[in-house]
Amino acid sequence: MSGGLKALLYILSFFIPIVGIILGIIWMNDHDLEKKAIGKNCLVIGIISIVLSCICWFALSALSIAPAFMSGY
Repeated sequence: MSGGLKALLYILSFFIPIVGIILGIIWMNDHDLEKKAIGKNCLVIGIISIVLSCICWFALSALSIAPAFMSGY
């Protein structure tokens, strides 16, 4: 598999995590070692993307709620 296609799959896995998770699940069961490695990487990138988006969402929520608690109302 070419380097450009790998990069495209990794970028898609980061920005659309469900793509990475589906590719990871499908390709990790393949007999081709290269596809297995790419599938594992896509799965990990997809999971990391979801975790980072949750952390950012919670951080932004806390920042928007914090001024209300500090104002004494």
